[in-house]
Amino acid sequence: MKQGLAAISLMALLSVSLTACVTERTYSGTDTPVTERQFDKLAAARERMQLGLTYLKRGNTEQAKFNLDKAMDYAPELEEVHIAMAYYYQTVGDLIRTAEAYRRAINTRDASGDSMNNFGVFLCQQKEFDESEKMFLKAIEQPKYTRTAASYENLGICSRDAGHIEKARHYFDMALKYDPRRATSLLELAEMEAEGKDFAAAKTQLARYHNVAAESPQSLALGIKIERGLNDSEAAKHFVILLLAKFPASPEAKQYRASLH
Repeated sequence: MKQGLAAISLMALLSVSLTACVTERTYSGTDTPVTERQFDKLAAARERMQLGLTYLKRGNTEQAKFNLDKAMDYAPELEEVHIAMAYYYQTVGDLIRTAEAYRRAINTRDASGDSMNNFGVFLCQQKEFDESEKMFLKAIEQPKYTRTAASYENLGICSRDAGHIEKARHYFDMALKYDPRRATSLLELAEMEAEGKDFAAAKTQLARYHNVAAESPQSLALGIKIERGLNDSEAAKHFVILLLAKFPASPEAKQYRASLH
């Protein structure tokens, strides 16, 4: 089972302080200070951006676009604005404009690895695997980028989708070097080993996964497959019991019950 690509959370990425700048001056001939509010275009753009994303989450695409356009008017050079606009276009299904918005984001002066990673996710979803790989690697190359493990994991998922198994294994291994507790990478590796009939290696990877993540229908179903591959019926039965007891309504449990008839 392929795991989901990890885009950087927009609400977390775009969550910023919206306090307006305040300046103080005095009238000529007096020491009495007068406070006036100075319009801060960047703060206003981010506020409109948050509002637009909130409307989008609620399904009000008209108000979402109105506020995102306002944000663009205030700060057309701001990376976050273009990322938010790309998210809007992808949500409404305008994939051409989604790509255009991402390209504007990665070409802004303050472009970061976050926009490159998110663009890589989008490209992979469109099956543009080569361009996606270039974008993830470009994100990783950014000096201040902190989500290297996530981008390597995305590279692994995308490479596996493209059928490049050895490349996928390399990228998952890189993700785990940066973050040994990366559960998705561990499960992906376990699945790949099982698909390659190396059930001993798959069992090791699955055990690593269960050391860092809770049991899931996917991992328990994989455990059944692995133990059957190792001809260990008792161990396979253990995973069956866990699957049916913990996740009786899951597709994996239903599939198992159907296989008995």
